[in-house]
Parts: sequence; C-alpha cells; structure tokens
Amino acid sequence: MTQSEKLEIEIKLQLESFPDYLKLLGYLGSVDGENHHVNGFFDSEDSRLNDGGWVLRVRAENDRGLVTAKSLGAHSGLAVIRQEIEAEINRGLALEILGGFSDVMDLEVEPVEYIKNEFPDLSVAKQVSFENDRQYKKYAVDGAEYMLEIDKTEFADGSVDYELEVEVADREAVDSVERQLRKVFELLDVNFEKQTLSKYERALRRG
Repeated sequence: MTQSEKLEIEIKLQLESFPDYLKLLGYLGSVDGENHHVNGFFDSEDSRLNDGGWVLRVRAENDRGLVTAKSLGAHSGLAVIRQEIEAEINRGLALEILGGFSDVMDLEVEPVEYIKNEFPDLSVAKQVSFENDRQYKKYAVDGAEYMLEIDKTEFADGSVDYELEVEVADREAVDSVERQLRKVFELLDVNFEKQTLSKYERALRRG
C-alpha cells in the first residue's frame, strides 16, 4: 500500500434515537473536537464504480477538503473492513466540486488516479449527498487510546440518523473495544446495535 492507502477497520454502532445520542454525549462529557461535513458521492450513470466495488467521495470539512476512494465494506464480526485511499484538497475546491462547478476527475490526486486506472474512460456526476455533524472524544480501552466519533447525519429526504464510529488499528483490538462499549451502552440503557449499512448506502435508499 502507498502512504495514503490504508486498510480501514471500523466499528459502527447505531444510535436509535436523539435521546440515545444525547445520553452518549452526556456520558462522555466535553468533547475534544467537532466538525461539520458536507459529503458527495460520485459515480457514472451506469454505476460502474458501485458495481465494481468502489465509491468515490468528496468531503468539505471546516477547514479542508478530502477526496476518498473506498472499497465497499466487508463485515468481520462487529467491524467493517475496507480499503481506503485519501488525499487532502482545498476546502473551496471541494465545495466547487460538490456544487457541480468542477469535475472531481480532473484532480491530480491519488484516489482519482487510482479510480482512473481501475475504471478507464470513467465520467462521473454527483449521485447522492448528505451533511453530518461529528463530535470527537478520546477514549481509553485496555491502555490504548481511541477516537470515538459521534455522528448526527441529515439525509436529502430530511431524515436524521445517529451513530458511533470507532476506528481501530488492527482486528485484534475489536473484541476489547466491543466489550467496553457494550458496558457503556448497558449503563446508559441504550441498545447495542451494529450499523450494517454505510451512510452512502442509506443515502441511496432515501433518495
């Protein structure tokens, strides 16, 4: 793998309601950071990327933009595992692409170059978009520190989802993180439920 290419191993838990979201945030206390994301996913009219097992995302954050090529997730117990290639771009350029004023395929960055190589002569347009507010909290499990990401996501149809995401460095850490999170959810009287669909998949279903 190149420096910008990695294997993403992530635990994704569904929070069923706004009260559950508030319970978790209240338990964690003051957060270590927060960010607003504007996300757009791009594909050809005949869905070549999705059919080929990949997604191409452009994201505008508070102070930067990101272009990411991700393989569709494979499930391994509680974790979702996918290949990820990411590059940082200017936030203004990310917003231009999301607004349809620039073509993501014109970017000379590794995720786009990878997609061009795997899918020659690909022409894409924005397929779905959504925005989410993410709050960050450092959390220790068995002497290792993890970053909890608590998301509130609003989709194009006006529906809102809440979830917790935790990225782990290797598969061996999944069990210990799962045990600790189960204890937290039990203490808060919140259902411990795996989020089986990515935000992208949910956005496609909701139009």
